[in-house]
Amino acid sequence: MKHLLRATFLGLAAAAFPAAAADEPRPNYEASVVGLNVTFQTWNEDRPWEKLKPETRRVAAVMVDARHILTTADSLNDATFIQVVAFGRSRAGEPHVERIDRSVNLALLSLGDAVIGLGLKPVELIAKTPASGTLRTVRWRSQQLEVAASRIIRIDVDKSLTSNVYHAMLRMRTDLAGGGWAEPVFSGDRLAGLTMSQSNDESRAIPSEMVRVFLASGSSGESTPGVPTLGAYWQVNRDSSVSRFLGQDGEPKGILIRQVAWGTTACGGLKPRDLLLEIAGEAIDAEGYYQHPWFGRIGFDEILAERYRPGDRVPAKVLRDGRELDIVLTARSSPASLRLVPSTRGDAPPYVIAGGLVFRELDGPYLRTWGKEWDKDAPSHLIARYHFDADAQTESRRRNVILSSVLPAPFNVGYQDLHDVVIERVNGRAIGRIEDLAEAFRHPVGDFHVIELSPEAPRDEIVLDAPAMDAATAKILEEYQVPAPSRAREDSLPNGGGDCEGEY
Repeated sequence: MKHLLRATFLGLAAAAFPAAAADEPRPNYEASVVGLNVTFQTWNEDRPWEKLKPETRRVAAVMVDARHILTTADSLNDATFIQVVAFGRSRAGEPHVERIDRSVNLALLSLGDAVIGLGLKPVELIAKTPASGTLRTVRWRSQQLEVAASRIIRIDVDKSLTSNVYHAMLRMRTDLAGGGWAEPVFSGDRLAGLTMSQSNDESRAIPSEMVRVFLASGSSGESTPGVPTLGAYWQVNRDSSVSRFLGQDGEPKGILIRQVAWGTTACGGLKPRDLLLEIAGEAIDAEGYYQHPWFGRIGFDEILAERYRPGDRVPAKVLRDGRELDIVLTARSSPASLRLVPSTRGDAPPYVIAGGLVFRELDGPYLRTWGKEWDKDAPSHLIARYHFDADAQTESRRRNVILSSVLPAPFNVGYQDLHDVVIERVNGRAIGRIEDLAEAFRHPVGDFHVIELSPEAPRDEIVLDAPAMDAATAKILEEYQVPAPSRAREDSLPNGGGDCEGEY
């Protein structure tokens, strides 16, 4: 019965998507599309020394060469065990994560001989992702191959889910329910993209242009240099009064630079109140678009994402102080970790417990513990920092460190109700990342540790007995069964580069 139902379904799929010509066979998606069973454990953000119970997510992947499959990077978040399932076959295998590039949310996994022997076949990438028409989104579900029509709405430039990088996105109206988990999108038998999200019936996919950049960019290892993006705050240049004030004659063109964030492509090259007129010889209009060879009018960040790699020199033209200048930018990627308040985090949360006070860094995963409407329900002063202070990172100020909670004990009596307050200084030393706490606690003010809080906190400072703190910490850890007083950062923060320190 199952075989009959499957044959009927495949027949309907073939009827819905006939071959382009009578002598052209229907694409054999079964040989290239696989499933991944990803077991994962997320961290308990409120008690960062603990993990939550294991869960499993089922996502898709597609064969891109004789030994590798492609999926999205966020599909592998917090993964502890990955199985690749070639549906309709009897064996499953454990793939190896070979490369992850969170700047474009893609991951490459290598397959073992057990899976290679199942007769899987790689797909070819389409030369140019179409900007209109109907594509096919494919996945395995309940041992059935689903082939769904996905009608292209448009191609635009938007921010990646896992970084601050802007690149082309393929937007589609799809008949596939519950998608957005790395399902491959085909034009005929060619790969046109990989889905990265879906809301109701609208899905977004990473187009073949960015897949090709990813496949060509990296060597072996678990990280790649990434994909560059401008990284400046800018506004449209529609107001002719503003453009004339800045020294531009005639019709407004180019975009107005408002803020240059440290560590970005813009840092060290652009300045606030510049009008950015060109990148790589491509004219930028007053709304931030340029003419892509086949996508049409699209956001200018696609120039950097598609044509350049980090470290490349990028020619640009600006209007500065009434004069047109030719400048050169250094292409840089912009990982989530270059934000003062990162929206995502790829590793375990670092923390410090001192005298029962639990310190950690403010980030998106912590804010999302307030639930689906965290943007409304989380403390307003933390939300304000997330939205308005996120790109204010400098070389000396990399994170907002917060006192997230207190483990009540006689040593910290009077401070038990403090939570979610930002730390400014400890013993007179500025705190710009979690690592700064250890050094600051080595330099008490006489017999006391003085912890200064941000202005919105309910009190100005916390004062603790310095000679007694180590013994008190050890006792509190034992009573609350906390395994360690701290966790170091797994991956060091990247060096952003550029000489601008965040210009406003």
